[in-house]
Amino acid sequence: MRKIIHSVDNSIKVFYLIIDGRKIGFYLSNRLAKTFFMYLRKGVLVDFEISNRKKKIGIYSFYQVAHFNQIISLYPFYVHYDIKQMRLDMKEVLNSYKHYLFIDFEMTMPGYHDRVFRPEIIQVGYVIAEAQGKILHEDGYYIMPKQHQTLSRRTKKFLNLDEEKFFSEAVTYDVFYQKLKKLLKKYQPKLVVWGKNDITAMNDSYQLHEQKPLTDEKQFVDLLKLHKDYYNLRDDLGLFKAYKTYYNVDFDQAHDAKDDALVTKYVFDAFLDTMK
Repeated sequence: MRKIIHSVDNSIKVFYLIIDGRKIGFYLSNRLAKTFFMYLRKGVLVDFEISNRKKKIGIYSFYQVAHFNQIISLYPFYVHYDIKQMRLDMKEVLNSYKHYLFIDFEMTMPGYHDRVFRPEIIQVGYVIAEAQGKILHEDGYYIMPKQHQTLSRRTKKFLNLDEEKFFSEAVTYDVFYQKLKKLLKKYQPKLVVWGKNDITAMNDSYQLHEQKPLTDEKQFVDLLKLHKDYYNLRDDLGLFKAYKTYYNVDFDQAHDAKDDALVTKYVFDAFLDTMK
């Protein structure tokens, strides 16, 4: 639907259009309102799709916006949002880097009765590769936690860990830190993760181990967020669900950081193919 906004009700995140002589209201979910509502006002041109859901507020029902295609101010003319241009910009950015570091972490989980808990990275998997190109380096290993000499039953069960094997093979955080430092210096890659959790885990680990940060958030690409923006997904998409969608093949999810890093690379490559 492509129409000019008649009016806006900021209190309930609704904008109104005149359709066939009737004033019809359209509601934005919290996710859409957070991103787009600031651009909506009387006289703005909106191009959008309608969800099959309706939202009742008080005695009135409103059609729910599924996603926007364009939001344009006409006086003065300014394009606030254009999904086609956004996709082109996304493609240009992703193709502008020579090397990518696909990285994934597994973390400790609280015990069943823990009240205060701070997760730690205990496994890392990473793959250095060219965009849609060959893998140049890959590795995966356990990392010794700083705060715990044992792993919770929940952690061992979720990650299918043998505690004795873990503690005999785990390296210190400093080993991981120095390896990562060398990779970043050698390849200067863009870091690709699936979701914000790995970014948060990396940032928290610097503080926990009192190390100077090697990365900042601008160096990361959240591939999950790119999928949500590109395909206008309302809910989060699982990494292995994305893999199956692209390749029509199941990948056995074993909660292994190296496997997850590899799958992230495969999903990234398929995503770039879609953009073409």
